[in-house]
This record gives sequence, structure tokens and C-alpha cells, in this order.
Amino acid sequence: MSSTDLTDLLVEDHRILDRLCTELGLGQGSPEHRKDLADHLLATLTRHTVAEQRHLPGAAGSRQLAEAEDLMHRLEAAGPQEPQFESLLGALVRAIRRHTKEDERGVVDRLRADHSADELRELGEQVVRDRRDAPTSPHPATSDRPPGSQVLMSGPGFVDRVRSAVDPG
Repeated sequence: MSSTDLTDLLVEDHRILDRLCTELGLGQGSPEHRKDLADHLLATLTRHTVAEQRHLPGAAGSRQLAEAEDLMHRLEAAGPQEPQFESLLGALVRAIRRHTKEDERGVVDRLRADHSADELRELGEQVVRDRRDAPTSPHPATSDRPPGSQVLMSGPGFVDRVRSAVDPG
């Protein structure tokens, strides 16, 4: 994506999330592949959530994101063979779809109405910088932090590790 407009970045996140939800909704692949795909969904959603919480506190889609956050924590601990894995994954997909639909109906339009193109570009550039720097650059105050490749290993605590990597502040 070449645009750094915040609304364009959020909409692109929504498209990526939708594609992942669609692929997971097909129910195909081995349990391990589905777990890997679910972990990718969790990391993408966490990255999106951090951007929204940092730049859009109190946004309309916050309720769905709070619901998704709870589901992510429950899902990250579930193995792909466990019975609750698919039901948690389905609930997460529904919460994500509600969030993206509500965001695009209200939040994105309100951002475009309330901010100039230059402001949206600057906000988007901040998000791009945060995302570019997060996974590989530990916070300067935490030199003992593990490298990004270890931070992003799946399993219990995965969502919190992704959030810390994306939002070191």
C-alpha cells in the first residue's frame, strides 16, 4: 500500500482481517495450519487494535475490539485439537466482522470529516513508523527484552507479546 492516510491504513487492515476470516471460515486445512492462520489473525488484529486505541480512543468499534481481546486471550491458550478452538475462532471471526462493518460505517467517515488530508497523512505516518519499528526494535529502556522472533512465538501470552512488540510505550 502506498497511501499513509490513517483511514486508508485502517480500511486496508479491515481487508486483510476479512481475508483471514474468510479463509478460516472455509474450515479447510490441518488443525496446525488453522492454528497458524489463527495466530496470524491474532497478530494482525492486535496490531490494528493498538493503532485504533492509540489514535482513536473511544472509537465506535471499541466494544467489538474489547470482545475480540477477550476471545483472543482464550483462543491463544487453546490447542487446535481442543473442542473449544473452533467455537472460539468462530466467535472471534464474528466479532472482527462486526468491528470492521461498524468502523467503516462510522469511524472512518468521521475521521475524514474531522481531519484534514494532511492530518490524516501525519497520523497514518505515525502508525506506519510504529509498525515498522515495533517487532525488531526493543524499547530502549528494556535492553533485556527478547528479539522479535522469540516475542512472537504462539501459545499462552501470544496476544500480550504482540501488543508489547507493537506498542512498546
